Amino acid sequence: MTAHEIEPVTALKERKTLQELEAELKETQLRLEDAEETLRAIQNNEVDALIVDGPQGQQVFTLQGAEQPYRTLMETMSEGALTTTIDGMILYCNQRFSEMIRAPLNRIIGSSFKEIMPSEDWQKLKALLNTCGKEGCRGEYRLTTFEGQEIPVYVSARPLRLQDMESFFLVATDLTGQHTLERQIRQSQKMEAIGTLAGGIAHDFNNILAGMIGFTEMVMEDIAPDSPEHKRLELVLKGGKRGRDLVKQILAFSSQGEQEKKPLAVSEIVEEGLKLLRPTLPSTIEIVSKSLTNDDRIFADLVQMHQVLMNLCTNAAHAMREKGGVLELQISKVGFTEHDPLPFSDMVPGEYVVLTVRDTGTGMTPDILDRIFDPFFTTKKPGEGTGLGLSVIHGIVQRHGGYVAVESEPGKGTTFRVYLPKIEEQAFSEDREAPVATGGNERILFVDDEDMLVELNRQRLTRFGYEVVGTTSSMDALDIFRKDPDVFDLVITDYTMPNLTGMELAAQLLKVKPSIPIILCTGDSQPVTPESAQDAGINALLMKPAGREGLAQTIRNVLDQKTKE
Repeated sequence: MTAHEIEPVTALKERKTLQELEAELKETQLRLEDAEETLRAIQNNEVDALIVDGPQGQQVFTLQGAEQPYRTLMETMSEGALTTTIDGMILYCNQRFSEMIRAPLNRIIGSSFKEIMPSEDWQKLKALLNTCGKEGCRGEYRLTTFEGQEIPVYVSARPLRLQDMESFFLVATDLTGQHTLERQIRQSQKMEAIGTLAGGIAHDFNNILAGMIGFTEMVMEDIAPDSPEHKRLELVLKGGKRGRDLVKQILAFSSQGEQEKKPLAVSEIVEEGLKLLRPTLPSTIEIVSKSLTNDDRIFADLVQMHQVLMNLCTNAAHAMREKGGVLELQISKVGFTEHDPLPFSDMVPGEYVVLTVRDTGTGMTPDILDRIFDPFFTTKKPGEGTGLGLSVIHGIVQRHGGYVAVESEPGKGTTFRVYLPKIEEQAFSEDREAPVATGGNERILFVDDEDMLVELNRQRLTRFGYEVVGTTSSMDALDIFRKDPDVFDLVITDYTMPNLTGMELAAQLLKVKPSIPIILCTGDSQPVTPESAQDAGINALLMKPAGREGLAQTIRNVLDQKTKE
């Protein structure tokens, strides 16, 4: 498949930051203030006007003498401007107002507000106009376009006398964009709050899982592999690891997860995913899977890629739940040069593996299609979906250097294409055997605020031959170290600690003994990164829950590296 064979796609728009949304909202508010200034300018000048009969007996508002300057002002306004009688008959409107309600001027002038505003809104506006003084009045209402669509507007009004007739000059500002911005700001704030909550949950949950997994592994080491007890503990261990994967998904949603990237074949991800998916789908949905390439390796996090696949497939199945249909998965490869047309304006030329998920379901209208990646937006009934799935997918794919495209049409199904950077064959090193962890006889100071984890790792590392001193207090750890710093060969500390965080404790320890190697453990990657940890003098960053082999191997690597130095 070449670049020129790519079908037209609708590219995902970049989600704006909270600061950008607030800046746009401020611009809208400034436009409202400008509209107020225009009203004051109109009211403070004498208007030589005349009410004349227009087509079909309509009364039309015309400006005499100063007509051109005023008409220029009206027609160059970015807001809708109109003049109306107290009873709601529209005497005049500018082109912008005509565009807002999607009707020609000759249909608007002479018509009534009753025709372009819901009854309850017109009654409220009429009551407002009846009490409107020289300083003007304002409020938020709904207009109804001639196509029947309702749009929110902010109306500013000031009384105007024309030929002994009491009338009003109104400026109407379309608030559709502002409402969208306000909704996006609220959603962004929700996302931030949920992300913070997810990070806290992940930390506590990881501590619980670390204890479950660690003690289960230790008991399994002490009993016969072929015993019934060992087999039961295998199931316990499996459940603990599934919980660990769930935490990774939570962190992926909140954009806090440390991605454990490695070379993966997309075809294998699809094959494993379909094993779980097939039993859950009704027999009315046929699954067709095909690969157009054998070179489909990417550098990615397995858990997050599995999440992308399952979410796209379950959404497709939901779109076909009533009448059934075909769910098609296809893997292909595409290459782009600098001279090729790119599906995305910011796409980096190169080779990509493309995962296509296509369904024959209900499809989507353009307005829905434009919002599917918005957080909390969903077309599902209450209880059937949160509206978070596709926004999570976008975040995952984006963090993997990829892109998401979608095309859909009502009644003709939906197609998602996920573009992920391809890696070279020689980079595919998944089959390399992991080094066997070895122990030692060094003395280690282990610090964690969870007493269960302190005890677990004291026992676990003792089995590797190390001598371990454990404490649940960073302040106590600092006192212990200060009393005899040379007795310790290594310090392992959790990041999230009361009084002194792991980073702060490390800084104090290095003041006492600059050569002491330190391993920092954390349940999520916020706010510490491998780079910031290294800059702080920390030798290794270990994600929790750390497995037995991973912990032992990290310890040995750090100690051996220190010996070489």
